[in-house]
Amino acid sequence: MASNAIATQELIRKAVIEVAQLPENELLIVIEMVDKFKQQRSRPNRLVASEIVNEARSRASKTSGLAREDLMKEFGKTLNEIRAEAIEKGTAIESEIEGD
Repeated sequence: MASNAIATQELIRKAVIEVAQLPENELLIVIEMVDKFKQQRSRPNRLVASEIVNEARSRASKTSGLAREDLMKEFGKTLNEIRAEAIEKGTAIESEIEGD
């Protein structure tokens, strides 16, 4: 295995460990940031990473005081928006998660 592949695997492993240790409100922000990065790749007028980080920090501060129930509603809303976009693009199937 090439050393670059090993370095990439270690980076992914570290990212997963770090994300797994985040509080719930920050996990929501991570999901939103990943979605923003995916959108950024598909658009010619991309946001720069610093703008995404600033937006994530602002969003985290807004959600830090939310009750768990409200946070989960927000999380579900975000996931539904991402899923709807994926269905629209043809990268997800509408009935794919039924039964989960």
